[in-house]
Amino acid sequence: MIGASAQMQRVYSLIHQASAYEYPTLITGEKGSGKRLAAVTIHSLSHRKEKAFVVVDSSKLAPTLAESELFGYEKGAFAGASQTQWGLLAFAREGTVLLKEVGDLPLRVQSKFVQILQEKEFRPIGSNQALPFNARVLATTSRNLRNDVERGNFCEDFFFRLSAMQISLAPLRERKEDIPLLVDYFLEKCEGADPQKTKFSSAAMRSVCEHDWPGNVRELEAALARAISLRSGSVIEAGDIRLRPELPDYRRWAEDVTSYLDGRERHAIMEALRESQGDKSSAAKLLGIEESALQKRLQYYNL
Repeated sequence: MIGASAQMQRVYSLIHQASAYEYPTLITGEKGSGKRLAAVTIHSLSHRKEKAFVVVDSSKLAPTLAESELFGYEKGAFAGASQTQWGLLAFAREGTVLLKEVGDLPLRVQSKFVQILQEKEFRPIGSNQALPFNARVLATTSRNLRNDVERGNFCEDFFFRLSAMQISLAPLRERKEDIPLLVDYFLEKCEGADPQKTKFSSAAMRSVCEHDWPGNVRELEAALARAISLRSGSVIEAGDIRLRPELPDYRRWAEDVTSYLDGRERHAIMEALRESQGDKSSAAKLLGIEESALQKRLQYYNL
């Protein structure tokens, strides 16, 4: 992880604390802010570093298949179960399990994790025999899970267990003093860039430092990779860096709704309704979505 800002110094301290303990840790932050890297660092600094590091991408688990993917199943447990299948948790053994975007796990699976963390065992589907679970659990989220708990969309007991320790990663726009360090790092890392020859012009550096980077470090890395491929000489100019135009908060969530399932999304909808004087069709156009999608969000927020 790269950064010398006060925010990053605090993160480094919390990571070292988390690596010395066994309880679950919740890592929060916007998408692209480095949550997975923080989890990997915790694992690599812990006594489990030689053990397995199993990543469960909750956002990619189909709700109907989540339990079988995680816990495994016995032959004949359900139609199509022609052979016994180990789940992801079985492969973790004494290592670490990372639950990416844990807020996307189905509620039923969340409830099962509460029991697993308490009893240190789990049962594959269709099995009468419990398997030991001795892995460390880390979780990441770009959502406000406390709000999800209040809305009934996240298991309260699971939230309390995961948040025994929390590490919050600041968005890049709040630690812009780290951007020059990140630029130097990515120039060394990027294939095709010679750090001894490839330089940033003062205008280019000013441009990247002034940008808000809604996609955070991930977006910065991608922008630098493009700039390196587009540059005409050894110096990267401001024109080589293609930046996404900054959008008001009420438009940003329409690009990636999963990144704005917190107060911003609700505020965005209310602002659009205010500007359209309550006309839902006009509000949907302002938000860049279909009116049917807006109606679903209104029901979700009880607006």
